[in-house]
Amino acid sequence: MSLHPRALVHLENIVANWRAIGAMQPGAEAGAVVKANAYGHGAGQVAKALHAAGCQTFFVAYVEEGMEVRGVVGDGPDILVFNGASEIERIEVEKLRLIPVLNSLTDLDTWIKYARSSPYAVHIDTGMNRLGIRSEDVPALITASRDAPPAHIMSHLVDSDDPACPLNAAQRQTFSELAQHFPTARKSLSNTGGCYICGDFGFDVIRPGIGLYGGGPPAPAGHRPLPGMTLEAPILTVQHAKAGESVGYGATHKLTVPATLATVALGYGDGFPRSASNNGYASLGGTPCPIVGRVSMDLITIDVSAARDLAKPGVFAQFIGPEVPLEDQAKRAGTVGYELVTGLGDRVRRIYD
Repeated sequence: MSLHPRALVHLENIVANWRAIGAMQPGAEAGAVVKANAYGHGAGQVAKALHAAGCQTFFVAYVEEGMEVRGVVGDGPDILVFNGASEIERIEVEKLRLIPVLNSLTDLDTWIKYARSSPYAVHIDTGMNRLGIRSEDVPALITASRDAPPAHIMSHLVDSDDPACPLNAAQRQTFSELAQHFPTARKSLSNTGGCYICGDFGFDVIRPGIGLYGGGPPAPAGHRPLPGMTLEAPILTVQHAKAGESVGYGATHKLTVPATLATVALGYGDGFPRSASNNGYASLGGTPCPIVGRVSMDLITIDVSAARDLAKPGVFAQFIGPEVPLEDQAKRAGTVGYELVTGLGDRVRRIYD
């Protein structure tokens, strides 16, 4: 038995989430965001499973990520690179038919001069003020791209986590008006939250990300995202502690009653956040077991008093999964599901089912 923490990656669940989200925006193609190692789940395995299920458009952040996905899905699918491509990456981008997303007029000018016949995408900023060509610069974009039009036009919603936010409708309207100047380009606006909004936010291609992996904003009625992974860690020791004793570094937790404590092989050295100290929890057989004391580099102590019959060395406690929803654990740690799964390191062994 390995004493490492492990992440059981549920590829069938990820595919099921992809299909369910795709059905929410009928008429749009369901792409998949697999950047950041498929949000910590393993880009190669996830992309392979989604491609087998029919996915034909993938999104990554960096050229290196696109190279990995291309090696798995073959020559057919489109792979778009959100952060574009540097000068030294252009040869690989052309050879592997990756599609850089150009985020400024300067990027556009440089790319067209270098690779006039190669496909590219353009990000138009409709309110995020982060990446993309500003709305007022679209006339210059139209002129600059007239002889070599973009294959894709995209933008990004500011607050799609809140379906009622008026910015969503405003951005959709702005994007629709600007994108019509590029009739041959495929249009894309919606991330996971955008896919959840009622109405026509799908355009040509949707870009679900965190929703594929069981996290993100609250899903609409009738859809319950399935967990993309089950994060587990083995119990190393079980001990009984007295009332008045403390637990862990800094004595940040003091027992008011006698307790049975289990120490598990997981910590911030594995990417589990220290902010979960005295806030997060694990599950043993469906029984919540609170984290007591500080999360340390390699170890976490949990109070297993309510599940003492199950708490034995070698038994795995669940920290994300069917019994510990991703966003619930993230909220207790003062973060979001994105950070929790993308932060898991190589010491957490991925096992694919």
